[in-house]
Amino acid sequence: MIEGLRLFNENGFDLVSTNQISKELEISPGNLYYYFRNKEEIASELYSQMTDEVRRNGSWDSPVTAAGVATIYVVALGIIQRFRFVFADSTTLMRASPSIASRHQKSLSWATDRLIALFEELRALGHFRCPDLPGSTVGRCASTTAVVFVGWWQYLGAICGERAATHTHLGEGARQAFSIVEPHLTENFASEVTSEIDRITAYGTIDGVPPACP
Repeated sequence: MIEGLRLFNENGFDLVSTNQISKELEISPGNLYYYFRNKEEIASELYSQMTDEVRRNGSWDSPVTAAGVATIYVVALGIIQRFRFVFADSTTLMRASPSIASRHQKSLSWATDRLIALFEELRALGHFRCPDLPGSTVGRCASTTAVVFVGWWQYLGAICGERAATHTHLGEGARQAFSIVEPHLTENFASEVTSEIDRITAYGTIDGVPPACP
């Protein structure tokens, strides 16, 4: 449903009709209804695609490296940008589809828990300045990081317009999100992560998972 995703992203979920989607697909509305009864079902299918990508990104090989951390951050921002209609007007979408609303709540909680797990692994590997940092502080870092992930592209769109998004903004967003936990990490490891973010986004895209770097 690439066409539906593009229309939702460009116009917003609320302003897109099934007739527009069928026209974009060059099929009759009846043919579209054979697969999807309404646009909420199309959005639900796209949401499933997004959460599948998010969960793949939330699994990493241990012990996690600086390059692994950087990849998690960059890919997360790339996924959110590609499915940005979910976050651009989430209130309207969640009201239209209680099913997506329920799944979204669970997805955000899961993603925050995975960030906590990531930070705790970094702590166990000796990458925290203070090994005895309270768990509550780690939890706040994770939830604030999630807020930056979810809000970065909306903030960017408000500042310079959605179409101004570039590789630079992808890297900048990853750095902004990483800056939440960065002060708690050792200087050398934090520097490695930011260098890897720059390296990855120099070759990446803002339309999905960045390709492997040369």
